[in-house]
Amino acid sequence: MHWLGLLLAIVLGRPAAAADAAHDSYIDDYRLHMDCSGRGAPTVVLDAGLGGSSLEWVFVVERLRRLTQVCTWDRAGYGGSDMGPLPRTSGRIAAELERLLRAEHLPPPYVLVGHSFGGYNMQLFARQHPELTAGLALIDASHPEQVERFEAPPLNLVTAPTSRAGVVQFRDQPPANLALPPRLRLAIEAEAHRWKSRRTLSAELLSFRDSAAEVRAAPPLGRTPLVVISRGRLAGEMNERRRLFEGLWLTLQSELAASSAVSAHLVGLHSGHQVHVEQPGLVAYGIAMLVLRARGAEGTKALAAARAQDFSLEDAVWLKDDLSVDAPAVLAAAPTPDCAAPCGQVRSGAP
Repeated sequence: MHWLGLLLAIVLGRPAAAADAAHDSYIDDYRLHMDCSGRGAPTVVLDAGLGGSSLEWVFVVERLRRLTQVCTWDRAGYGGSDMGPLPRTSGRIAAELERLLRAEHLPPPYVLVGHSFGGYNMQLFARQHPELTAGLALIDASHPEQVERFEAPPLNLVTAPTSRAGVVQFRDQPPANLALPPRLRLAIEAEAHRWKSRRTLSAELLSFRDSAAEVRAAPPLGRTPLVVISRGRLAGEMNERRRLFEGLWLTLQSELAASSAVSAHLVGLHSGHQVHVEQPGLVAYGIAMLVLRARGAEGTKALAAARAQDFSLEDAVWLKDDLSVDAPAVLAAAPTPDCAAPCGQVRSGAP
């Protein structure tokens, strides 16, 4: 068993035999690592943000594994995966994921979930392979036009390197989210300080604009079922520049939600950028909607039975809902006030 899988079992209080199944597959001459648990279809595949760890999904995995099979993976250069060839663009990453899923004999279609930069990778996969995609969930995810939109007046904010040829200067890594178990935080922080992880983060950041361009150039999502979950907690100093930043971020999130004709947009009111860590019940609910839509009408009964234990719509608002999955129960549980104006003033974190 991979040491990260063993640590996960210890942290969650489960015997090692019940831990997630860890697998390594070779893509050409480098190894990619994946952890899967649970049973059922469609398989949910989770991708972390820039410099993030697959271990951050622990709370979401624990909820979803009772509903279906759910898999996390370490992109090349992170965790248990080897370094991969350059450049580290979303195009290369999405191609590696498609080959890994085939190597692991995981049958399509998949529900693809991406946080932050992971949203680029999963958007591109879904756009390039609609026949393999049962649904797409974007968790406070990157928008393919965000770099240029933040650089434009009045913000004039540079959020990505202007060239692949550059040097990324590292300062102290931010601590892992305090909502995570202590031993898991230690593992995530140790992983973040490894030279392999830092080099990979640098490579992904230097290719960030190329990745955005690849997403823009890909075919549209069309009617691929889509759930967008955005941050809603405001922390730190609030000034006019911050208001502009957060207002634009909300606009970009709303545009992501509009990129499919069949979508929902939720805001987690008590979450910063790591919504999947701070409100995992909400993220699990959004993903479960896609799983159950793929299964058909009988799936709504499974969600109704598991909702109280694993899924939560508390402290969330809906900005859009075209999915129509278990609609009466969903809308009854959701807060009713129109948040179009106030929601634009309650989000925080960095994209």
